[in-house]
Amino acid sequence: MFVKTTDPNDPNLILSPLADPVAGAIFANAEVAGLASESLINATLKEEKEPLLVGKVVSVTPQRTHSSPTRRGCRVDVDTETDANEIARYEVQISPEMHIMERDLFSAAHLLIEKSTKGDTSAQMAAKMPKVIYINLLGYILRKTNTDMVQPFKVMYTKPPSEVAIPKFGGYNIQLPRLLEMKEPDFASDLYCWCYTLYTAHLENKTVQEVVAMTPGLQAFADRDAGFRQFIDRYETVSADPETRREYAMWFDEALREEGMLAWARQEGRDEVEQKLLDGVRSMKEQGIPIEAIKIAFPTLADEIETL
Repeated sequence: MFVKTTDPNDPNLILSPLADPVAGAIFANAEVAGLASESLINATLKEEKEPLLVGKVVSVTPQRTHSSPTRRGCRVDVDTETDANEIARYEVQISPEMHIMERDLFSAAHLLIEKSTKGDTSAQMAAKMPKVIYINLLGYILRKTNTDMVQPFKVMYTKPPSEVAIPKFGGYNIQLPRLLEMKEPDFASDLYCWCYTLYTAHLENKTVQEVVAMTPGLQAFADRDAGFRQFIDRYETVSADPETRREYAMWFDEALREEGMLAWARQEGRDEVEQKLLDGVRSMKEQGIPIEAIKIAFPTLADEIETL
């Protein structure tokens, strides 16, 4: 993601819709973002031919933090609750987080605790537990063994017949980079329209309005979907908000620092692996193995082998 400036007062600063403070500001509450929230959830469920969200959205809560008696809390980017005892939780994750599924389970455990009262039996706790749907919008590939953009997950029994073990828990990992691997765009899909807008704006440092304006398929989707239109309007509103711009600039600077540290750690790891390979080369030379045979065994170290 290329950004020209991180100065919140610079009119050229463009806010990524996938950034934590921006997503939180867009989905501020049900009054301003209830339709947008419902549209995104239903687009995901429709894509996987699941029953659509039942009931009216009664609350949207951004940046919800769960406390814990053990002080091991967890945060959820956006919670959407309906009047049918359902909760859809969005997690927006741009940097690779390979344990996102464990975080989902951890957050579901907090929800179970919050919904129950002291003295409840396990059956009473289960009865109070809402149906929880996790939607993880990921800016990276979590599951490399399958090329589908959407990866549904549930807790299943491992022996036949195939049955869901916990019907009230499940979700979807949406791997946004898979968009780039699709041979043809699919603007007939509501979820594709959502994902294309979010990821293109993020990758190309464009506003949501710019992405929609240059894409007839998105314009048609905005015409037919009130929730997507609400999202576009909310993005425009929060992009002009000084506090959101300030928080975004701080978020971006922190993301740059984290990426720099990650790159350093990766380099350190490569250096360690290379050193182990060189140790292996030295050992083979000491055993009298011919240089040409060693080069075949370690093709990436051909130059170093000659100087050892």
